Amino acid sequence: MLCLPRFRGLGYSSEFTANMALIAKSLSDKPRQFVELVDGPDDICRLCPHLMATGECALEEQVLVKERDGIVLKMLGVWPGERLSYHELAARLAAVADSSLPKKACIGCRWQNFCDELPLR
Repeated sequence: MLCLPRFRGLGYSSEFTANMALIAKSLSDKPRQFVELVDGPDDICRLCPHLMATGECALEEQVLVKERDGIVLKMLGVWPGERLSYHELAARLAAVADSSLPKKACIGCRWQNFCDELPLR
C-alpha cells in the first residue's frame, strides 16, 4: 500500500513489475474497489523473486518486514484483515504523507532514495 502511489515501473523482476503495474492500474481505474490489508505476503508480493516458499522475504530479516507492515497498518488506522476501498486507503495515506511514519516504515528499503524524490500520485 505504501509503495503503490510512487510506483513507476521498477521492480525486482519483470514478472514482479508487471504484476505491480497491473494491480496499480486496477486500483487507479476502480478506486472504489475494496482492498484487504494483511501483515504478510500479499498479491503484490506473490511474484517477487525474493519471496520464499515459507512466506518470508529473502532480502530482509522477517522481523523488519513485520515491523514495516505494522507501521503501515498503524499509519492507516487499520487492522490486518480489514477491508477498505482503495480510495479511502489512498486518502488516509495522503493525510499522513508528510508525517514521520512513512519514512520510518521505509528505513532500509533499497528503493527509499528513489521514492524520496517522487511525489505521491
